[in-house]
Amino acid sequence: MYDPVLDSIIPDEFFNSNYDGGIYSVIRDSKGVLWMGVDVGLLTYYYQPKGSGTIKMVDYRSGMPFTFLTRNDFFRDSRGYIYQGGQTTTEGGFFRFHPDSIRGPNTKIPPVLLTNFNINNNEYPLDSNITHKKHIDLNYDQNFFSIEFSALDYNGPEKNKYAYMLEGIDDDWVHTPSDRRFANYTNIAPGQYTFRVIGSNNDAYWNEEGAAIQLHIHPPPWKTWWAYTLYGLAIITLIIAWRRYDLKRHRLKQALEVEQVEAEKLKELDSMKSRFFANISHEFRTPLTLILGPLEKLIGTTKDEKCIHDLNMMQRNARRLQRLINQLLNLSKLEAGEMKLIAGERNIVSLVRGYVHSFESLAKQKNIRLEFSSDEERTLIYVDNDKIEKILYNLLSNAFKFTPEGGEITVSVVTHPVKAVYKEGTEGGINIIITDTGPGIPPDKVKYIFNRFYQTDDASSGDQEGTGIGLALTQELVKLHRGDILVESNNGKGTSFTITLPKGHEHLKAEEILENVDPEAVLSDITTDVQLLEAIERETVDMPGKINAAGEEKPFVLIVEDNDDLRSYIRSYLEDDYIVSEAIDGSLGVEKAIEKVPDLVVSDVMMPNMDGYELCKKLKSDERTSHIPVILLTAKATKEDKIEGLQTGADDFLTKPFDPAELQVRIRNLIEQRQKLRDYYLCEIKLSPCPAATESMDELFLRKAVSLVEKNIADAEFSVEQFGNNMAMSRMQLHRKITALTGQAAGEFIRNLRLQKAAELILSQTATIAEIAYDTGFTSPSYFTESFKNYFGKSPTNYLKDNG
Repeated sequence: MYDPVLDSIIPDEFFNSNYDGGIYSVIRDSKGVLWMGVDVGLLTYYYQPKGSGTIKMVDYRSGMPFTFLTRNDFFRDSRGYIYQGGQTTTEGGFFRFHPDSIRGPNTKIPPVLLTNFNINNNEYPLDSNITHKKHIDLNYDQNFFSIEFSALDYNGPEKNKYAYMLEGIDDDWVHTPSDRRFANYTNIAPGQYTFRVIGSNNDAYWNEEGAAIQLHIHPPPWKTWWAYTLYGLAIITLIIAWRRYDLKRHRLKQALEVEQVEAEKLKELDSMKSRFFANISHEFRTPLTLILGPLEKLIGTTKDEKCIHDLNMMQRNARRLQRLINQLLNLSKLEAGEMKLIAGERNIVSLVRGYVHSFESLAKQKNIRLEFSSDEERTLIYVDNDKIEKILYNLLSNAFKFTPEGGEITVSVVTHPVKAVYKEGTEGGINIIITDTGPGIPPDKVKYIFNRFYQTDDASSGDQEGTGIGLALTQELVKLHRGDILVESNNGKGTSFTITLPKGHEHLKAEEILENVDPEAVLSDITTDVQLLEAIERETVDMPGKINAAGEEKPFVLIVEDNDDLRSYIRSYLEDDYIVSEAIDGSLGVEKAIEKVPDLVVSDVMMPNMDGYELCKKLKSDERTSHIPVILLTAKATKEDKIEGLQTGADDFLTKPFDPAELQVRIRNLIEQRQKLRDYYLCEIKLSPCPAATESMDELFLRKAVSLVEKNIADAEFSVEQFGNNMAMSRMQLHRKITALTGQAAGEFIRNLRLQKAAELILSQTATIAEIAYDTGFTSPSYFTESFKNYFGKSPTNYLKDNG
């Protein structure tokens, strides 16, 4: 709007903020103020320099008597009064006023304050008045709130105006009149916000600074930073876990594939091995038949006892080989499904009792107590005679192998109902329990003993280790009867095998049942075919009188071997030239070696109770036996096994099978070497010898013996018994040790050392010959002179003349 009098333009915004309708009349008063008539009142424009100014609305709220003004009814008189027509809803007329009676615009900027804060339409309790608050913290569920505010100007407060904004939510100011002095917000997301509000007075003078407060709506626990951290960690963990699972699955899959391939290879290898053993077993049977036939013929026609003994030994071992071959063939048949069960109804009690009795002679020879018991005298079950014999033979022969002398083997038949394993619904069965008091089976090996060709790697088991076929065959034969076999063993206390066989014939096929069988019939041809012990104590205790063909005393050889036939075989080659003693295991061998001090020991490596390595180590570390040469015999032919044997102090090592002539040569060489060493020690024996930097156990023994004799040189009562007691040996042990090292008897050893001391005293000329005789332990000068002459070849007087 242009004012030509003032030559100024009234900006449109001045009108818009007070009135947005039309202007119908304009009058200027004496002071230049413009009065403009509009429908609801008068607009007053107060000019200010530089084209600025203010506009004020005068209406019924300012005291004007009419609600609406009539258009064009506007007049100013000479005195300055302004007349304006108007009307209300009920009446009309005009009114007058003088401009000076109307106050100018309200230019005071009103302060704007926050007056209240509500949550969910309820007043929120604050720790201080909201007017002084700068910050409010809210929970995630307190996001429905309203804020009340007010402009502190009371010159027409109903004309006050407001504008507010929630930064982060509102894009622009939100204007509101004086009757809506609040701002509502709902479902505000968690975050940091700033609420701002500005206000104006009745004449539209705005407080642009207004009031502000910061609001912090906290996120819910599941949306906090640490929650997201946990989510991230959980996701990472899940990814890692999934990756590990996937890798593990792939590894397991690969391992399974490898295992399947290996299983197929092992199965194929096992099949090839079984076929190989079956084929080679067939090939062995013909030569064995040709060996056993002539052997039986020779045994029946030969009268020479020694020859008969050798032939019987050959026959026993050939039958043993035949039995192993038969077991291999039986395993092959079982694997191929060619072995059929032919079961007849038999009295199992009498059947087992009869077979156990066939081992009584073996039990007596091995000094083992063998007992049989049953809770019933007659119990009928369907069994195959031949296969039951194989089962009982394998279990009993194992029990006899591992039960030591003085032990006990019990066989029990328990006929009361027990649970059958291989046939559900079977009403009952019987148990056959075979228990021994042998060394037992290590707990970690028990689960493998029924595996084909499995053998415990305990070297001390020796020849009794077996082939790993018998128990595997036994289990298969028991399963063929639809039974089960279990083992319980305590290491060092013994082993118990329990066979369970079902009663009745429902578990059998029709073709497996043999009719018309005599239930009381026992095995017609029971043969244990077990090596019987022979007398092993053939040596005599009296060493003198054992003279060889050359008129010399025979050397004493101890054979330590757990196989009776091999022990007898070695003895037969040695007994013409040597005194031979025997021991059946390593521990007995050590005892005999200490007791009798042989000239040489021949020992097997693999034996029960104590192996050959341990035996050799004990003998070489004992002063009483350290000088004895040891030859080890073993079936282990690897370089490592030989090194292990030699490291224990063994003097020689011979691999089975060996040539008896080679064994004889090695024994003879070692004894001759010992003789040369004996001659050396004999020459070197002196009183008060100087100790060497390194001495063998034998050299230490001799130095100790010489020192002891020197200490008692003047004691005429110092005897061989006292000598042995001081050396911690028996008279015989001392005699054998001294003789082995020096070729002298213990008494001769003492006497010669006395004479050596006497010779030193004679040359020193510190006493008479008679005094020297008494000082060196001789009871008579004449006996001293005779002994001196025998040892040195001249009398004491001539010895002094020749050497003085």
